[in-house]
Amino acid sequence: MNKRVYKKLMKRIRNLIDKNDYEKYIFTKFINKNNSMFYRCLNWKNLQAEYSQNICLPVPNNSVIFEKETYSLSEEQIVEIKSYLNAENMEVDICGLQTDACVYAISLQLFDSEILPNLLVNYTATENNFKFAIRMFKHQFGKINKRK
Repeated sequence: MNKRVYKKLMKRIRNLIDKNDYEKYIFTKFINKNNSMFYRCLNWKNLQAEYSQNICLPVPNNSVIFEKETYSLSEEQIVEIKSYLNAENMEVDICGLQTDACVYAISLQLFDSEILPNLLVNYTATENNFKFAIRMFKHQFGKINKRK
């Protein structure tokens, strides 16, 4: 993703966190190991150094961070999320990088685990086909949120 889009998105998400509208936050951190499918099949070598894996946003005290090596989370992590949220009929706001990949994959997992993902469109970005990614979300989950 180009630096300009990335920096703009991080600023927007930082502002969202600064508003402190949420009781709890969940972050995911992608780690690209040498033997990963991303490395072997896609020849993608980013996010291997520790400094490049750091979360570049302020992490509130009421947060958990899940490390992942794939597009999605593990079943154990989904169980931990459900326990952390500790609610029924759950709906979560979701944002981040690569709307059509990791954000989408995790949203499908959440939905399958009876947690409705609510995509915050203004707090997400994709390198290519952003409009398609948004249509895909709306089709699969019935709505999106343009929260300012």
